[in-house]
Amino acid sequence: MSIPDLEFVDEWTLPVRPESGLGAPTQMVDACYAVGSDLRWRRYGAELDIDHLKWTLSLHETGAVQLGVNSRRPRRRVRGEADGVRELGMQRYTVALHIELTLAEATVVIADIVQTELAGYPPWVQWPIQEKRLLLPVVVEGEAVWRDPRTGESVAPIGGLTA
Repeated sequence: MSIPDLEFVDEWTLPVRPESGLGAPTQMVDACYAVGSDLRWRRYGAELDIDHLKWTLSLHETGAVQLGVNSRRPRRRVRGEADGVRELGMQRYTVALHIELTLAEATVVIADIVQTELAGYPPWVQWPIQEKRLLLPVVVEGEAVWRDPRTGESVAPIGGLTA
């Protein structure tokens, strides 16, 4: 979903685990860092190219924030068979991102966007999983966590997943 006919106030491109946002809204940078940290863990399906992943945050005059994610790799010099690596390339994804979201809310929204994008298009990637179930990003007592939908258990804070 994009926002038509609005002016960008500013735009930032950040690495998968940004240390700082060079002026980007702090909670958005920290949310991208948390989600980017978890992308290495508990995936099932196609390999995911996260080494080249970049976040793009675009701030609009209304306070809406658009999220772009791109992991396009440089073209290879020699043609070959597909290597089975999923590239994540979503541009200008807005949904419910807004400058006024808390860190926990922004983290859950960004995690949900990435999770939906990975599961929605081939080659599919289920992320993150516990046993065979997708974990759900939710806010619990002001903290963004991955929750097991079967048990209701909070498995880990978003940004704190491990193998």
